[in-house]
Formats: sequence, C-alpha cells, structure tokens
Amino acid sequence: MTAYADQKCYGDIIVFQRFDDQVIYPYFVNPSNDKANKSGEKNKKIIIQKRKPKQDEFLAQKKVEDVHTKKIEEKKNFDSKKQLDAAVAKEILENGEKKWMVQVALASNQNKANTVQSQLEAKGYKVVTSATTKGIRVMVDPANDYAIAQIIREKIIADNSLNMPSAWVFKWASLTPQ
Repeated sequence: MTAYADQKCYGDIIVFQRFDDQVIYPYFVNPSNDKANKSGEKNKKIIIQKRKPKQDEFLAQKKVEDVHTKKIEEKKNFDSKKQLDAAVAKEILENGEKKWMVQVALASNQNKANTVQSQLEAKGYKVVTSATTKGIRVMVDPANDYAIAQIIREKIIADNSLNMPSAWVFKWASLTPQ
C-alpha cells in the first residue's frame, strides 16, 4: 500500500502526491450524478429566493436616494436661478438705461387698469402697465429726457377728457425686455 503525503482537489480532478517521490499522480473523479445536480439546482433556487427581498429592498432604497438627490439638485438650480435673476435685476437698476416715465394711475385691479389704458391709447399715448404689491401701475411710455416727461405729464393733467388730475414723473428701469 502506498502512502500519500498530499491530496488536493481541483474541480473534478483530485491530485495525490506520494511520500517517496516528487511525481504527481492525477486521479479523475467521475462526473456527479443527476441527484447531485438536482440538489444543486434546488440550492441555487433557494439562494435566489433569499437574495430577492434584499435586492428589492436595495433597489427601493436606491430609488428613494435618487429622488432625494434629484430634489436637492432642483432646489440648488432654483436657488442659483433666483440669485442670477436678482443679480441681473440689480445690474439693470444700477447700470441699465433709465428712462423717465409718467405714472398716471395705480389701479386696484386689472379691469380698472385696462380702462385707463384704453383711454390713454385712444388719445395716442403708448401705455405700459406693471403689477406691484399695491396694484397695477399705469404709465405712459418712457421718455429719455426729464423735460419731455414733464411736458407729457402736464399735457395729461391739462386734458380734462382724461379726468386725470394727478400724474407724476419718475425714473424707470424695466426688468423685462421691451
């Protein structure tokens, strides 16, 4: 009988090494039978069934994290757009082309503003409206010179058919392109 010093398994091959020499003798194992294959398939199915809830939980967690990340990104984009808009508005107000406007009314609602606007447009004035927190501002189109704006103001006040006894001139910088 021969004594073996070492025995190693490599898949279907078992390798033995004898004490007395350095030669390695391979020993081939017969392929596994159908019963072993069936039990291996059952084990794989069981493993897959055990992994499925964990995978579903992981995917749900990933989806929640993606939604949260997307919301954070949208908020950052909104905040940066808001800051950019504020910076543009500040630049226009400080360095933009300022014109002189004649404000003739501050209407409480859009219908009143439209009535005043139609009266002025019937007389040939170009009218601009602007919403504010106190109402709708009705203004006659801008003039580049203060003196011209004053003349327009006096002309509107003097026209009794318009029934606008008060109008005032102020500097105007539109924040929207016209």
